[in-house]
Amino acid sequence: MKRIIVMVLVMFSVSLFAADKKMNIADLDSSKSEKVIIDTADWAGKEKEKDAVPNLIKLLSDKRDMVRLHAVMALGYIGKEDYVEEIHKVLLDDSNSTVRYAALLSTVRIGSKKSIKVWEKAKMNETDPFMVDFLKKMETKAKGK
Repeated sequence: MKRIIVMVLVMFSVSLFAADKKMNIADLDSSKSEKVIIDTADWAGKEKEKDAVPNLIKLLSDKRDMVRLHAVMALGYIGKEDYVEEIHKVLLDDSNSTVRYAALLSTVRIGSKKSIKVWEKAKMNETDPFMVDFLKKMETKAKGK
C-alpha cells in the first residue's frame, strides 16, 4: 500500500512540474509585465529550456530593451545553432548597444561558424567603440591569428 501511495505522489509531482513548465513558457509573452518576462527568460536560459525558444525569438522584437536583452541572453545559454540567424539579426539591427553586445556574446557562446561573417558585417556598421573592439578581437580569434 505504501508503494502505491509513493507512486501516486511521484506521478502527481511530475505532472505538476510539467504544468508549471508550461505556465513558465507561457509567461514569455509580450503582453506580460517586463519583470515576469525577464524572470522567465532567465529561467529558460538557466534550464536550457528548448521549448521556450519560439517564444524567446518572438521577444527579440519587443519594444522594451530589457526584454530583448534577456531573451537574447537566454537563447545564448540554451545554445543551439538552429536559431543563430535570429540572434544575428539582433546583432546587426537592434537599436540598443547593450542588446547588441548580449547578442554578440550569445553568438560566441553558441560557437557557430556562420557568425564569423556576421561579425565582420557588424563591425562595419557598429558605432559603439567597445563593440567594434570586441568584434575585431572575435574576428581575429576566429581566423586563428
